[in-house]
Amino acid sequence: MFIKSIKTAQGAMFPIFRWDQLAQNQARVGVAGTGFFINSRGYFVSVAHVFDGAQQNTKFQYAGKLPDNLQNPPLEITEICRNDDADIYVGRVNLKTPTYFHLAKEIPHIGRSVCVSGYPLAQITTNQHGGLEVGGVRRYFQPTFVLDNAVISSSSGQNVTRKHDGFLVRDVGLFGMSGGPVFDIRGIVVGMQGSVTQPRVSTNGGRTISVENALAIRSGLILELLKKHNIRANILGIF
Repeated sequence: MFIKSIKTAQGAMFPIFRWDQLAQNQARVGVAGTGFFINSRGYFVSVAHVFDGAQQNTKFQYAGKLPDNLQNPPLEITEICRNDDADIYVGRVNLKTPTYFHLAKEIPHIGRSVCVSGYPLAQITTNQHGGLEVGGVRRYFQPTFVLDNAVISSSSGQNVTRKHDGFLVRDVGLFGMSGGPVFDIRGIVVGMQGSVTQPRVSTNGGRTISVENALAIRSGLILELLKKHNIRANILGIF
């Protein structure tokens, strides 16, 4: 069902690398989240909380559409605009991006099939030459469906409270998937991964079940921010 749309995602989605210089010869590198391109000029969207806690010695970089497309050397990410209240970030890399996502203006109907995606649980190691081994950075796709519309407040480590306005999906997001696109069978982005609900626990007869769901920020809010800053993106409706 999602084979064609996943091909679009493979060319438009990428991991966001965070580089913290700890000392002259010591650095910490990891995948902070996921971004996806929205036009051919290198503009992309992610969630704002991926970029929280940045210090003077912190860099965010684009290293390619891993695992099959490595950008060497990595490109610096430039912030264009953000809405911290809604947890939306727009950035740019100096790169032509012929494959990108279109955005839906409307929120998807309950029961609609969608696919969540991102770069979860990335493993990065160093080799004997001091370079980075990124073979453990893998894409993830999980078909699921829309459970309900929802608005949930989420607090970050910086004591910033953000309102995630969008919809719940059945399958939970994993660490590293923040900012990942949620798209339909046509490959149209209807939202992006923002947070996970608090676990809901049910106990019966000595058996305990814990349920969590991912909450996607609706793409209409992304379009509003892009329009406010005169950033061109492609819009398609939901049928």
